[in-house]
Amino acid sequence: MLWLLLAVLAAVVAWWAVREISPVNGLTFVSPEELRGPDTEGHEMQMLDVRDAVDYIQHHVPGAINISMGRLPYVHKTQLASEEPILILAENSRQTKKAARMLKRYGFLRLYAPQSGKGAYGCGVCC
Repeated sequence: MLWLLLAVLAAVVAWWAVREISPVNGLTFVSPEELRGPDTEGHEMQMLDVRDAVDYIQHHVPGAINISMGRLPYVHKTQLASEEPILILAENSRQTKKAARMLKRYGFLRLYAPQSGKGAYGCGVCC
């Protein structure tokens, strides 16, 4: 019985590890040049900051909407437009992938994230 419990636990841990490192279909990582380039002109990109309120206040990106991960399932319909592209700003890639998976489940198709992590854009997170 103990071996069965350990086998199930090992399977769950393995599934979680694979999920954490696997890419999210539909999530595109973009460089600062791509965000500021001519391709983004005329497109209204929503910036979604999924960090908690304290981190958001400390490293605020102008124009970003702060919806923490816990609130995202409840307020995404009122604060975000599913037809517009969304740039996900997060503390780390794990949080970015989690937010992208959630948004995909809710019908958001054009999801983007900073390519090199939170320090890529010079102000702590992005742009």
